[in-house]
Formats: sequence, C-alpha cells, structure tokens
Amino acid sequence: MEIVAKLKFARISPKKVQPLLGSLRRKPAQAALNSLRYAQTKGGKMIYKLIASAIANASNNYNAKPENLRIKSLVVEEGPRYKRYWLRSHGSADIKLKRMAHLTVKLEEILPTPSEKTAKKISPVAGGLKTTNKGAASKISAPTSSAGGPVLPTDKPAKLRGKLGGKRLFTRTTNK
Repeated sequence: MEIVAKLKFARISPKKVQPLLGSLRRKPAQAALNSLRYAQTKGGKMIYKLIASAIANASNNYNAKPENLRIKSLVVEEGPRYKRYWLRSHGSADIKLKRMAHLTVKLEEILPTPSEKTAKKISPVAGGLKTTNKGAASKISAPTSSAGGPVLPTDKPAKLRGKLGGKRLFTRTTNK
C-alpha cells in the first residue's frame, strides 16, 4: 500500500530543499522524523511537517502503524515563479525570480498489515424500516405522485436567481 502526502506552492527554492532529500530516501519514517526534528533550515521544517502528515494519513485512513512505514520516495519539483523587478543603476531593471516548490512524499509499509473486513451493522431506521408501537418492523413505502406512479428524483434542483426568481428589475434604455 502506498500513502501519499503533498505540499504544493511552498515558498522556497527547490534547489534549497534537494540536498536534504537524498539522505532520507528508503529510511524508516520514524527515523527520518527523528533526524529532522531539530532542523535549522526552512526546508527541513517543511519536510518534517510533510512526513508527519503522511504518517498521520496512514494511521488514520489505513490503520497502519508508524513503526511499520518506510519512505518510498521524496520528490521536489519546481512550481510557478513570481517575477519581480529589481532596480539597477542608470534606470535599468532586472527580473528577480521568487521560486516555489512542490514537495511529494510516498510512504510504503515494510510488512503488510492484514486487512480486517468488518460487516457494517444496519440499524432498522437507516435500512428503510420503521418500527411501530408494537416493535414490529414494516417497510416504508416510496412516495407517489398524483398520477399514482413513484416520484423520481430530479438530477438538478430548480435554481432561483436573485430574490425574485429571475425577473429583471431594471431595464436599460439609451436616450438618443
């Protein structure tokens, strides 16, 4: 199983993040967090939060244990750039590029966890059954139209434009 977490449009140059990623690849996720815990750089703090988010995704969504996770890949890609003027001498200007990065981390399980399939218990009210005062369950009938057939749900509800339902309040005239 593969767990993915992404950080997009991070205001840091990809060149500043890239040297940190090489030592973290194929490392257990907890060991990577421990090595980044007291990172002094902005990129190190971003990567720490991203890996912590991926571990939280795995434990919450897939019931995976953090000790059983390993970093499969860490990728940094270049995002869009802000272009700003940098005023120079003699009235000229250069373009200053403020770069952004897209960070992606993929985690994998070292040992696959057994999947537990549990059957959902359906309550009588949620399953379309209602109880009478004697406790016996009876099936709820479907709503019918005035013609006797069942009422079919429409795909889109009717839209009301404005307070008056789409009527024009003012008409424009040209006085020529």
